[in-house]
Amino acid sequence: MIVILFVVLVFLLGGGSRSDIASLPLLRAASVMFMCWAIAGMQSADWRRVRVPLVLLLALTVWIALQLVPLPPDIWHGLPGRETIVAIDRLLGQADLWRPISLTPSDTWNSLLGMTVPLAAACLIARLDAEDYPRLLAAFVAIAAVSAMLGFMQVLLGTGNAAYLYRITNSNAMVGLFANRNHHAVMQACAVLIAAALLRDELMRKRQRRSAQLLLALAALLSTAMTVMIGSRAGLVAGFVAFVLGYAMVVPAWRTRPVGRHGDPRRVSVSRMALVWAWAPPVLLGVLSVTIISLADRSTSISRLAEQSVAEDLRVLAWPAVQQMMALFWTTGSGFGSFPDAYKMFEPDSLLLPSYFNHAHNDLAEMVITGGLPFVLIALVAAAWIARRAVAHGLRNLVKGHRGDNRLALLGVILLLVAASAVDYPLRVPSLQILGIMAVLLLCCPRTARSRD
Repeated sequence: MIVILFVVLVFLLGGGSRSDIASLPLLRAASVMFMCWAIAGMQSADWRRVRVPLVLLLALTVWIALQLVPLPPDIWHGLPGRETIVAIDRLLGQADLWRPISLTPSDTWNSLLGMTVPLAAACLIARLDAEDYPRLLAAFVAIAAVSAMLGFMQVLLGTGNAAYLYRITNSNAMVGLFANRNHHAVMQACAVLIAAALLRDELMRKRQRRSAQLLLALAALLSTAMTVMIGSRAGLVAGFVAFVLGYAMVVPAWRTRPVGRHGDPRRVSVSRMALVWAWAPPVLLGVLSVTIISLADRSTSISRLAEQSVAEDLRVLAWPAVQQMMALFWTTGSGFGSFPDAYKMFEPDSLLLPSYFNHAHNDLAEMVITGGLPFVLIALVAAAWIARRAVAHGLRNLVKGHRGDNRLALLGVILLLVAASAVDYPLRVPSLQILGIMAVLLLCCPRTARSRD
């Protein structure tokens, strides 16, 4: 329950990526307290099990801190991308200033303090028993459902109402517990996979719990429909992929579920009625989506695909400047959190707008720009470790699985977040950070039922 309380707190206070969100100090202070509680009860086996992800997170924390260490002028002037600032310093007669690697130290400090949330999540997961995993996954599904209901309220009450939790947000969209509709859509897509895995487990129980099965099925359909209604093109693709994978997981378990009052091991025969029920979810979802799109006077994911060319998207037009920044800052980086200000030095006159370009909308590129080569190396080591651990735990029968087997859902969540990072920045949001970290640890560092006394 303490871990679930932490998850709920992060989703309530950490749904945005801006550094000036008023709830962040409270979230980070609470994360330190949760982390201290987790560390106080961790045993040697717990440390060994999560030592690699903890070392990687600590290495990232150390690199962020090193970007804040002031350097002598001779060294700092030789760093790439500092020529404009060096020229200004000389004009002002301040060429002997010691400066850190980061071009915006205040934003890098914010990134350093933000590491408290993922570190706390990793320590808390180490305390969980294997029997607690389904409850934690169910909590993510419940949070997604609450976020969807809040999204409906936001649209019904109109622009700028009190249901929007953040001042700078997509005020005409279903953002739910988030500040950005893209992040909400990705969360809903991940919830589809998690709900499908839990539903498969329910269908494999000897004593069938019809109410739990119905709630999980409705939650999966709701989350899938939300990816259509939210208005995120990336979320629409993620939702489609998640629904296909979830459907592939559930149908075999439904066809072979135990029948009878006491879980008779006989299997359900494939009949006409069974085929009707097997095809009901996608048909129902399709009818629901078409009805919503035709009746709702608002922007949806499909309407945005039809109305706006991808080539006209600002993130595509700004890509040449992002590439130039990557080529310049790839060694030591411009500093974590510095992208918006660093981009102003490369922004084309044709893209000068009242709004600002807050991120590269490609976290792989922004990783190179702000974190440089050390950050890239840490990310590559993490990716190699995750792939190795996933293969070590086996990739056979991912779709069919067995009761308690959440490999496909967790792997799907990780891949969805990584894929979304190629066109957006979901992992810069604290709530999606802990979703990704917990998915990685549950997949790569699972606790066996007998590993703890």
